[in-house]
Amino acid sequence: MYMKTREEEVIFLKRLWNKEPTPCPKCGYEFLEFLHKKAKKSSTEWKCPHCGEIFRTINMLMDLPEK
Repeated sequence: MYMKTREEEVIFLKRLWNKEPTPCPKCGYEFLEFLHKKAKKSSTEWKCPHCGEIFRTINMLMDLPEK
């Protein structure tokens, strides 16, 4: 992951799930978009329109390091 600490990853996930404008942690682009724009049935997958990195938040949650 691109965050240094578990806390940063949790904050990142919360921002995405709350649909707050969130910059890409990989390239710093100003915001991430829904991966599936037309479906909009799930806010668990996001994509950076600049670098193309995909963030699957459920997988990220499962991979969070222990405290």
